[in-house]
Amino acid sequence: MKQIFDKIKVEKREHLVFVVLLIIYILLEIHLPTAVADVVDTIYGKIVLYLLAIHIFFNVNKVAGILSFIAAYTMIKRASKQTGTFAIKNYLPSEERKVLDFSKYNDFPYTLEEEEVARMAPLIRSDTPTGSDYKPVLESLHDAAPTDYEGVI
Repeated sequence: MKQIFDKIKVEKREHLVFVVLLIIYILLEIHLPTAVADVVDTIYGKIVLYLLAIHIFFNVNKVAGILSFIAAYTMIKRASKQTGTFAIKNYLPSEERKVLDFSKYNDFPYTLEEEEVARMAPLIRSDTPTGSDYKPVLESLHDAAPTDYEGVI
């Protein structure tokens, strides 16, 4: 075991433990708690994770830094799958796609009915009365108040 530690030139043994923990997290399908997944799946959570990975890369060890970038990516991916934003982004159609589908469905050919309506003469309205002979008949009101009644109902 001492030969392995000598071949892997690690400044501190804690870094080696940290690297092993990162490898275990990356390789195993470890589920995040719901509260952590909700926090990680925000833009601020992603920024904090990547800033932490950059800090580890520059201050701890280059191998640990690269593994922390990979672990941050897998954590963000697992959090998005757990909260459902992965499915929303990949499986629900966007508004542009919906508009294209609707325009495809609403693209009808010019029908015979539309041709006939276009050929018909337009209706002409005149403002002069037609001189009709009928008068409207008001039937029984069934105890309803007349329209010009101003009393208490």
